[in-house]
Amino acid sequence: MSPAGRMARVLADHLARRGVESRISESDGVALVGMWAVGLNVWCEWSGREWRFRWSLDAPTEPGRWRYTSCPCSALETAARRIAGLYRERFEAMYPAAAARQGGAAR
Repeated sequence: MSPAGRMARVLADHLARRGVESRISESDGVALVGMWAVGLNVWCEWSGREWRFRWSLDAPTEPGRWRYTSCPCSALETAARRIAGLYRERFEAMYPAAAARQGGAAR
């Protein structure tokens, strides 16, 4: 398992503790943590100075140029909190009835 794969698995574990289900894919030193239900994908990659998580702030259905952000893997708790928050926002927007039934369980 590559360093990216190890960090992706740690991130996925932190997200799972926040109620966010994800899948991990890995190839050629880059790992992806995918939250397919809301179209959210987080890459774990080497940036030239450090390992980082990178993801799009825009939903995959939004037209135009997407905005991306990143967070160093060394700030794992911060990354997990930000990603889980974005997951919740997208889940509530895409599945309002399910989010209401869960009563915040996706949080």
